[in-house]
Parts: sequence; C-alpha cells; structure tokens
Amino acid sequence: MLKLLKKKKKDGDTEGSSKKSEEKGKGKKPEGKKDKKTASKVPEKPGDGTPEKKTKKRIQVPKKIILVAFLILTALGASSFLVYRLYFAPRDPASLKAVYHKTELKHINLPEEMIRFCFDHFPDLYAALLICNSQIILMDQEIARIDGVAKKYPEQGKIAEKEKAVWEKAKINLQKGFLKIEKPVKEIYVLFRVNQEQAMIQINERNKELTELAGAALAPAQELTQTIRPEETPPQGLIKGALYTLKKKFL
Repeated sequence: MLKLLKKKKKDGDTEGSSKKSEEKGKGKKPEGKKDKKTASKVPEKPGDGTPEKKTKKRIQVPKKIILVAFLILTALGASSFLVYRLYFAPRDPASLKAVYHKTELKHINLPEEMIRFCFDHFPDLYAALLICNSQIILMDQEIARIDGVAKKYPEQGKIAEKEKAVWEKAKINLQKGFLKIEKPVKEIYVLFRVNQEQAMIQINERNKELTELAGAALAPAQELTQTIRPEETPPQGLIKGALYTLKKKFL
C-alpha cells in the first residue's frame, strides 16, 4: 500500500515538472532572434556598443555676400517700382491733359489769346497753326538761299529768279489759305466771350471744317518743303572739323 502511494506521488511530481518546463519553453523567445525595432533604432558604434550621434555642421555665409545680395535685391525692387509707376500704374486724368506753352507765331495773324483759344477748343487746328508757321519759316530760308546764289552768279540770274518765284507763290498760297481760317476763329472767339453756350455750338459745328481747310492749305506747302536738303552742321573737334572743311572744299 505504501509503495503504491509513493509511486503515484512520484508520477504526479514528474508530470508537474514536465508541464512547467513546457510553459517556460513557450514563454522564452528563440535565441539568435533579436527585436527588429530595437536593432533598427539603436545603431551601435564599432567596438563599444554605444549609439552613434550625428552632429550637424553649420554653414557660415560671409557678411560681404549678404550685403551684396541685399543691395542687389534693393536695386531690383526700386527699378521694378519705377517701371510700374512709369508704364503700368493707372494715370491721373489731370496729368494726361496737355499744357499750353506760349509760343511766338510770327506768321500767324492771330493774337496770343486767340491762339490759346484754339489750343483749348480747336486742338487739331492749333497744331496746324504751328505747322503753318514753321513752313513759312522754311520757305523764307529757301528764298534767301536762292537770292544768295543769284548774287554770286548774276549771269545765271534767270534760273534763280524762276526757282524763287515757285517758292514765293507757294508761300502766298499758304498764307491765303490760313487767312480764310483766321477770320472765323476771330468771330467764334468774340462770341465765346459774349455767349459761351452759342460759341460751343459753333465750335462743334465748324471744328471739322476748319481743320480740313488747314490740311488742304498745308499739303502743297509740305510737299514743296520736303525737297529742301537740311544744312549739314560741321562736326565738333579740331581734326573732324578740318576734315569736314576739306571735304566741302574739294569734293
């Protein structure tokens, strides 16, 4: 009886020990397999097993380069602003309005206040008045040049007189054409001083007519003055001036 009890106890102990050993074997990780997360996170230095620390090097930029870059950016900004203001910024209507400048027109038979009146209310006609005055100046210069040639070569005076007559006739025709324009301008100006409302009606009605008359009077005169060769101005400097004089004398 005692032998049987001892045997059963021994068998029970062996079964319990085998179960414990199995449970321990399940809980243990297999050797040689390391945790992938820890292995990837902690790099080891060769030789001492401590993780390697990476140190970042600071790049130092010289102060001269910074200053030059700042000046370049400032210049670019200023030039961009200037271009915008000159070409792209919205213009003030008041700044776009033409400004009258008093000009002496020797060959126009209108007082200064009437010329200003044309500037304000007949702008195209005002431009024609300026052109007419400059055309008559050119004609007078050409007539004077022809007279000089006639005096230098009196034997061929008929040739010069014939050419001079062409220019004098063109000048007279131009002056007559603008006399037809000056008379209605004077009338409208006086009406404007008396009754502006009626004068504005006249301005609107006769603006196109007067401008066309001026253009018709200027056309033949401009065609004639285009044949005038502009006078050459001698170049500045001793050597260039001497070469120019020799060229004009022998060529």
